[in-house]
Amino acid sequence: MSFTVESLSEQLARFPPDTRFAVAFSGGLDSTVLLHATHAALRQRDAGALRAIHIHHGLSPNADAWAAHCHERCAALGIGLHVEHVAVQAQGGASLENLARERRYAAFEALLGGEEVLLMAHHLDDEAETFLLRTLRGAGPRGLASIPAMRPLGRGVLFRPLLEQRREELAVWAGTLGLRWIDDESNASLRFDRNYVRHAVLPLLDARWPGYRESWLRAAVLAGEADELNEALAQLDHARVKTASLTVLDQSALQQLSSARQRNVLRYWLQLAGAPDPGWNVLTHIVDDMLKAGPDAHPEVRWREASLSVVVRRHKDGLHLQRVVQSVPATSRYSWHPDDTVHLPSNGCVYALAVEGKGLRLPEGARVTLRYRQGGETCRLTGRRTRALKKILQDADIPQWLRERIPLVHVDDTLVCVPGIGVCEGWQAGPGESGWKVIWIPQDLDPQA
Repeated sequence: MSFTVESLSEQLARFPPDTRFAVAFSGGLDSTVLLHATHAALRQRDAGALRAIHIHHGLSPNADAWAAHCHERCAALGIGLHVEHVAVQAQGGASLENLARERRYAAFEALLGGEEVLLMAHHLDDEAETFLLRTLRGAGPRGLASIPAMRPLGRGVLFRPLLEQRREELAVWAGTLGLRWIDDESNASLRFDRNYVRHAVLPLLDARWPGYRESWLRAAVLAGEADELNEALAQLDHARVKTASLTVLDQSALQQLSSARQRNVLRYWLQLAGAPDPGWNVLTHIVDDMLKAGPDAHPEVRWREASLSVVVRRHKDGLHLQRVVQSVPATSRYSWHPDDTVHLPSNGCVYALAVEGKGLRLPEGARVTLRYRQGGETCRLTGRRTRALKKILQDADIPQWLRERIPLVHVDDTLVCVPGIGVCEGWQAGPGESGWKVIWIPQDLDPQA
C-alpha cells in the first residue's frame, strides 16, 4: 500500500477540527516523512495547529548536529520546534536503549498540552521487529499484542498513523519529494538486538515470506484480543481472591484456581497494585514454590524495575505485596518524648496519644528511647507472666519480616512498652492517671506510594 498525504489526512480527520498536533521529530527518515506529510495534511489549518518536539539524549557525538538539522527542517516549513534535553545514564545493568526510551516518553508526557495529539512515526517494520523480539523473550499475549495505534499520554493522546505502512513505502515517498534526513550511526551496530533483527534476520525472512509483516500483525492483533479475554477472567477471579487491602491476596481462595488462572490473576493483581511487571519466572515461582511451601516456611520473591524494588511474602493465609525497604540497624537508638512524632530512618514513625487510666505511664523527666530487638529479650506484659519477646511477637501474629523492625520503648535501659502489643508490668497507668497510647506506623510499603 503506497503512502499518501490523503491517507494520513483521513486518519487525522477523526480528531476534532480544533485539535493541536505535535510530531515526535528525531530527524530520521520515518519522522521526517511524518512531519512533512502532516504539514501538508494540515495545510488548511492555522500555523499553531502543528509543532515538533525533538528529544536530545546527548548519547551521540552528533546529537547537536541532529538538533540543528531538525531546526533547519522545521524552519523551512514554518513549524515551531521544541528541543528537550534529557539525561540518560546507565543504571546497574539496565539497557541504555530502554532507559533512553523511558526518558523520551517521560519528556513527551510532560510536554504534551491538554488534548494535544502526539504523532509518532512507528510503522509496520517496527511492529514486526517488536513482535519477533518479544517472541524471543517468551512474552505472553500482552507482550505480543500489536503496538497500540492510540493511547492516552499525559494530558493528551499518542497516535501512530503509520503502523500499516512499510518502511520502504515511506522511503519511496521521501525520495519522490527529495527530502533529507539524518541516519543515526548506532542504527548500523549489530550489537543492539533490534538492529541485528532488522539487518541480519528479517531480510532472510523477507526473501522467502515477503508477507510476514502483515501475518505477524494479524497474530499481534489476535494476541491483543486474547489478552483482553485474560483480563476479563482475571477481574472475575480477583473478586474471589482479593481482601480489604489492595496489597494482600487470600491464599486459600487463590489455591482453588488452576495454575494458569493463578498466574493470570496474580499478574492482574500486581499490575493493579502498581508493581513492576513480574514476568513469567516470578509468577511461576509464586505459584509453584510459595503457594506450595510448608506452613512453617517464610517464602518470598523479589524483583525490580528501574528504581522500584518489590517483594511478595506469605504470612498466614495471605500473600503480601510490599516495597523493599532498607534494613534497620539493630544497634540504633532514638531519643523520644511522647509529645513529639519521631521519624525513624526507613521505618516509618512513632507517636503517642494522651489517654487516661490506661496506656504507658511515664514519670516526669523520664529518659525515653526507641530501640530495636537485639535477640534474647524477655518481657512481662501487664497481668501476664514473663516470656521471651520473640514468642510474644509470634503469638501476637506479627509478620516475621516486621518483628525486627518494631521500635521498642525503653526508659533508661528498661523495656516498658511494645507498640501495638502492650505495656510492661509496673508501667501501666492506673485509674485517674495520665497515660500514653504508643503507635508505630511502619514505612508505607505499598508499591503505589
